[in-house]
Amino acid sequence: MSRLHNVDVAALEEAAARASADPATARQPVELSGEWQVEAGRPQFRGAIPYPSGEVEFSCDFPPALGGSGAAPNPLAYCLWGGLACYAMTYAIEAARLGVGLRALRGTITTDVDQSRALGASDRPPVEGVAWSLDVEADAPSEVLGRLKEQADERCPGVYCLRNPIPLETRVEAA
Repeated sequence: MSRLHNVDVAALEEAAARASADPATARQPVELSGEWQVEAGRPQFRGAIPYPSGEVEFSCDFPPALGGSGAAPNPLAYCLWGGLACYAMTYAIEAARLGVGLRALRGTITTDVDQSRALGASDRPPVEGVAWSLDVEADAPSEVLGRLKEQADERCPGVYCLRNPIPLETRVEAA
């Protein structure tokens, strides 16, 4: 069982074994950058995000109510979608590790975004809660699918980031 529903199980297990023996092998430095676009009508912010076999350009634009033109997804949409993707992918990886084949896996995120804080009109949180829902098609009993959910809840980096405060440092430097 080297590959199961698009997961290279052998590579995953090798990486897990290396990380158990030497936790430093699991650390992945990340540095991403982007730049503000000053031309009217263009998405306000853009940057390239590298991955092992290339890179993809991301563009962000606030909706008109926040001063943008709505020419690209807003940054919070990327965060929310990225969290959902992380959770679904963690679930799929855990299923592969247990030998549970998936025929289909669809994810949905639901939340309400309150833009009043970004507008300086309140101190309410922009998001009070997030719900991730997975629709799974697999030949496995519901208790196994529930166990996979528990493992995804425990191991997903996106779940961890939402449930635990992470220190943030901000800086602004004059060019």
